[in-house]
Amino acid sequence: MNPRNACIAISIFLISCSSPAVSGKGLSTIGFTAPPSDVIEALEKSRKGYAEHFMLGVAYKKEARYKDAMRNFANSCFTSHRDLGVRLFPQPVYQLVNGFHLKSPYYNDAVYEIADLFSRYGEHAYVIKFIELMSRDRSALYRNGQILKARSLDELKNYDESLSVLRRLLERYDDRSSRSLILLRIGSVFEKKQDLAGALNSYLSVLKENPRSWQSASAAGLSHVLVKKNVRALTSAESLLLSRALYFSKRYADAAAMLEEMKPGPGEKTDTLSFLVRSLAREKRNNDVERILHEHQLDAELTTALIAAYADELWSMGDRNRALVHYDSIIIAGSEPHAQEALYRTARFMEERKMAGFDQKIIAYKDRYSDDRAGHLLWLLGRALIRDRNATRARACLEEAVSSFPEGSHSDECRFWLHKLYADAGENDRALKTAQDIARFNPDSPYTWLLMKQSAENQTESALLEGYKKAGSDKNMTAALYFHFLLFIRERSMQKRDIRIADLGAPDIGRYNDLEQAIDRMKISSGYGGALTDIEKYFIIGYDAGISRELALLPKSAGARRDRHIALAHYGRKYSHAHHEVYSFLELLKLYRIKENIALMPERSVAALFPEPFRQCVQSYGRVFSVKPEVLYSVMKAESLFNHRAVSSAGATGLMQLMPATARGLARELKIDHYDLTDPCTSIQFGAKYISWLIGMYDGNFPYVVAAYNAGAGNVNKWIDNMGTADMDYFTEFTPFIETRYYILRTGKFLTQYQILGREQAPVPAD
Repeated sequence: MNPRNACIAISIFLISCSSPAVSGKGLSTIGFTAPPSDVIEALEKSRKGYAEHFMLGVAYKKEARYKDAMRNFANSCFTSHRDLGVRLFPQPVYQLVNGFHLKSPYYNDAVYEIADLFSRYGEHAYVIKFIELMSRDRSALYRNGQILKARSLDELKNYDESLSVLRRLLERYDDRSSRSLILLRIGSVFEKKQDLAGALNSYLSVLKENPRSWQSASAAGLSHVLVKKNVRALTSAESLLLSRALYFSKRYADAAAMLEEMKPGPGEKTDTLSFLVRSLAREKRNNDVERILHEHQLDAELTTALIAAYADELWSMGDRNRALVHYDSIIIAGSEPHAQEALYRTARFMEERKMAGFDQKIIAYKDRYSDDRAGHLLWLLGRALIRDRNATRARACLEEAVSSFPEGSHSDECRFWLHKLYADAGENDRALKTAQDIARFNPDSPYTWLLMKQSAENQTESALLEGYKKAGSDKNMTAALYFHFLLFIRERSMQKRDIRIADLGAPDIGRYNDLEQAIDRMKISSGYGGALTDIEKYFIIGYDAGISRELALLPKSAGARRDRHIALAHYGRKYSHAHHEVYSFLELLKLYRIKENIALMPERSVAALFPEPFRQCVQSYGRVFSVKPEVLYSVMKAESLFNHRAVSSAGATGLMQLMPATARGLARELKIDHYDLTDPCTSIQFGAKYISWLIGMYDGNFPYVVAAYNAGAGNVNKWIDNMGTADMDYFTEFTPFIETRYYILRTGKFLTQYQILGREQAPVPAD
């Protein structure tokens, strides 16, 4: 049996075995992963409760089969009452959903969807009646329902009541997204009433909420039209607000035209001229920019700010050589904070391009500034010296970086290469100390895992045990953690790991346990527990749209973000949604300010970070193409973090992030005419086929295989020819594409970790 069909068959079996009175059993997987046609195929064959009917309604609506959608939405409103033969006209459907029966958890959702469907047929009086059946709460669903009601009131030309609905709604919601939506709608109603001044005021209010949002882009365009109609004069503050919004919505010519006519008010001159310079740069009106700079050359502070704005715009446009000319003038002037940013960008760019004098820029930066970016630049200088085989200067540079920034963002790279330099020089004590430090300070780094794997393979288990015991007797926590790390890799035993953890007493162990308990018990403290509890009903049926809609209401505060990710990790675990669980767990580690260290974390946390989703497809296609499951999972985690709907900016799609052209070639080889790369099993099938081919090409050399998967075999072959194959660490570090370099390291880390965990795989029946 085809693995994809097998998954659907299992879902159908689970669903068909459930009682309609206990609706929702076995639905989350198919809801999250299956396309609408497969949802319909699976659920129409099952015994249906309210959850199944709601899912069918969603699927039929996506397929534009609106009558089927309406029938199923109507029959999802109550826990047990059904009328499958209901006539699909407003009054019969209204009578059904307004009946006196026990409401299902999806009642409000279903009523909203029915109202939305009838709005498509112009039944606006009934849309209003349906929306009035919805419960009043603080959900995004209720907000959307009231906005839909206001639109129907507009269509009935009942503008004052529409405005009343929207104003009440504005008092109810304080998040920027909701306020922007509501204000945008209020402006539209004013326009229909021919109150153009009121419309303009409302649209300008949208811009105050968030000038970079899509709502502001729409409001900016509408405001600009009204301004050109001379509805009323704008204040200088309003003109600046609108001009900025036009700039952020990429309407540079309109922004520039407004800014050129402006007379800035007190305190507005720098912002006005900066956005004018940025807009002119985008329009390639460089002569006009130079004119403005010349006009204000006597005001040194203002001129520096304008040059910085111009250089930043050129930089973001990709015209970096011209940007450097202006950055140099800022560096010479020494005006902060512009000079620091200019020097950092200049040093980075020159190092990337291997331009003469880049080392002087790096030294100048680290001598002037003491932030983490100085550590980054020291690493880049050390790396360049390693490339030039200047071991002595490279060591000095990396040692300074580690000494000044022991927990810096690039301290892992510095320590990895310091270890290699010490080892090559026969300085074994220094090499060991550096390896112990990287295990302590950088346990989550791919560089650490590469070094720990190499170290574990080069020592016997008995020697590692002896080192661990000695570190314990010496009360040397750093050394004990190092040997524990190596033993974990060597033994591949969670049981032995746990015994040592109990003895270690490392300070982070308690923090890991606290985080695990917060996820397991869903400890919410920000005051949004009700909203986060309510979204479980959407996890039960795999309804991503409902989850995303409601989570969008949460504020961006640290407490709300923490609770959001606790809920997503909890529900992701409970309903086998690997992406939500892993992504949210990683975000929580950042919020709790602790580093990922699977040598110390509770077993359940480790399992959360290394799930095995779509196991049947992975095992089946892994066997067909002779690719080990841990290889597929490491690539899957690196590529999409188990998000089967992921689409990159370049167009790579699905779990395995295959480019369309690559997928077409694989489909031809597999003799598959129609496919969907967002289908998990299809992505796994194609990815396994491609990896199998690369394994054959590179004799199983994993760094080459994943480098070719990321950058193409043609590029990898050139790199091999240029660099040789004597030192794989050197090949990885000096791979020309930065993205590919970190991809090799990241997938290598994941592969080692999946191999260590080595959970037993249930056998898969033969096809």
